[in-house]
Amino acid sequence: MSLIEGQAGMTDLIPCNGKFGGDYDKYSFGQSDADVVISIPLPDNTTSRMISVDITSSNISVAIKGKEAIMTGQLYKPVKYSECTWCIEDKKILVITLVKTNLKYEEWWPCVILGERQIDMKTFVPPSKHISDMDEGAQATIAKMMFDQRQKMQSLQTSDELILEEKIRQSKTSK
Repeated sequence: MSLIEGQAGMTDLIPCNGKFGGDYDKYSFGQSDADVVISIPLPDNTTSRMISVDITSSNISVAIKGKEAIMTGQLYKPVKYSECTWCIEDKKILVITLVKTNLKYEEWWPCVILGERQIDMKTFVPPSKHISDMDEGAQATIAKMMFDQRQKMQSLQTSDELILEEKIRQSKTSK
C-alpha cells in the first residue's frame, strides 16, 4: 500500500514544506532520500550542556533540562543511530540529522514520530535527481529505457527483442 493510500480518511494532514517534510509547533523537518533533518528553535541562552538528545535505531528523545520534552517517541522508520548527529546552529537552532537505513530505495517519511500528524503525501513532490547521482544499476536501467524508447519511436527492435533475436540466431548456428 502506498503512503497516499494509507492516508485515506485522515483529516488532520499538514502540507508538505519546501524541504520535503513538515512544520510542527515545536519543530520542523526536511528530508532527502538519505536522511531526515530536524530543526528545533531554542530559547535564548540555551547551551549544548542543557540539551539532551537520545537516538536509538527506532526511538528519539529531545529535551532541554528542566523543561518539558520537545519530542519523544518511536521513529517512523529505523535509522543508523551511530551515524546520526546533532549540533546547535547560530546559537538558536538545534539541528538533528537522522540517517535513513534503506538507502537503496527512495523512502519518504510522512512524519518523524509515529502517531504525530503526517504530511499530506498528495502535496509531496520528490526532488528530481540527476542521473549521475544514481548508482550504476539505476543508470544502466535508465539508459536501457531510453534506448528502447528511441528504438520504438523509429519502429526498430527494443533491447529485449534484439537479445531474443541473437539467442535464436545462435541456437540455429549451433545445431
